Amino acid sequence: MDEARMMQRLDTMVANGRITPDEAAQLRATEGTPEFQQVVTRIRARHAQAHTDPAVADGAMSQEEADHLLERVLAGEHSTQLRKQIRGKH
Repeated sequence: MDEARMMQRLDTMVANGRITPDEAAQLRATEGTPEFQQVVTRIRARHAQAHTDPAVADGAMSQEEADHLLERVLAGEHSTQLRKQIRGKH
C-alpha cells in the first residue's frame, strides 16, 4: 500500500486492529519523511511475529528460521513469497 493510501486508511486500520493507535500516531508524525517507511517496516515485523511466535511454540518452525524471516522483514522485504512463508508455518 502506498503512503497516501495508507494515510487515508489509518483510522480504519486502527478500528480493524491492523495497527495500534500509537502506530497510527507514528505514521502521522513521519508522513512525507524517510522515517515513514521505517515505521511501516516495524509494523510489518510485528505482524510477522504474530505468526512466527506461535509457529515456534508449536514446533512448526525453529527459532532460527523465525529469526531469519523476521530479519528479512526488517530489511524491508515484503514479497508475497515471504508473507506466505511466514503465514504458512502456523
